[in-house]
Amino acid sequence: MITNYVVIAVLSFFLSLITVHVVSRVRNPRLLAPDAHKPYKVLVPKIGGISILISMSAVTVYAYIINDLRLLALGLVTITVGLIGLADDLRGLPVSVRVFLPLVPALIIPVVVHGYIYILLIGHVHYFLVVAFLSLLAVTVMANAVNMMDVMNGIVPISTLMIITVSGVISYFAGYGYALPATLILIMMILPLAIYNKYPAKVFNGNVGSYALGAMIGAFMVLYNAGTQGLIASLPYIINGFLIVITARGFRPRETLKRPVIVNDGVIHANKTPGSPTTLVKLIVMRRPKTEREVVRDILLLFLITSLAALILLAFII
Repeated sequence: MITNYVVIAVLSFFLSLITVHVVSRVRNPRLLAPDAHKPYKVLVPKIGGISILISMSAVTVYAYIINDLRLLALGLVTITVGLIGLADDLRGLPVSVRVFLPLVPALIIPVVVHGYIYILLIGHVHYFLVVAFLSLLAVTVMANAVNMMDVMNGIVPISTLMIITVSGVISYFAGYGYALPATLILIMMILPLAIYNKYPAKVFNGNVGSYALGAMIGAFMVLYNAGTQGLIASLPYIINGFLIVITARGFRPRETLKRPVIVNDGVIHANKTPGSPTTLVKLIVMRRPKTEREVVRDILLLFLITSLAALILLAFII
């Protein structure tokens, strides 16, 4: 059985790699966006995250064939929320629609998976309405939180790899063997995007990528008994999203907000103008301006710390 999962993991890797490579060659002006934090002007293809949708489509078909309901639900949620992001990339969606529409795909989880879920430190959850509420919360919050931090090269796919790996490993050692094949598949799927999006980026994730990966993290938390460890590992996303919503006084389009940072010749400075929202990036450069490479390093270090914290804290429980 595990051999079948290894085959689909390898297939998902190559589908993702081929797709993201093709996207990196796109030169249609509508599909390009400026890399704002570079000291030089460069336009980068902005829908690299479509590689996740293509690869996950194959995984979802496979999950349906072998009747793996958890993997099926994970795939359906990731694809549908990613399509919301793609629609926003191509046509633009009102912010209220983009923020709250992931609530609908999140309901796929309790509908497809009728069994209980288990949350470390909390216990078993059996009730449909409770599972539905947790699904709505996890998928919608993570999709938006990841989207809010997708501002610099490499942060989203690399941090997602950390979160999924730690969450899956802890679930596996907690006795949930089905978490391991899913973890392997997702790692192989995300890896090509991480390679092409790392500094200096050959592709951007786009809203299609950030929404798909955020929904993937949220759905994985619920479906693979990874809520506690996923929450700890994802703390930088949650803190960043909370800071933005509070200081911006709600969900507002980026275009209507003052930029939290100012870029001068490739060096990032905190924008201390009143009304500029607070972000994790702004806090990192508040005391000393930094280059994009330095900021990305600092943020990924935060994710590494929270991921290791999840491993260390829960090692005493499982």
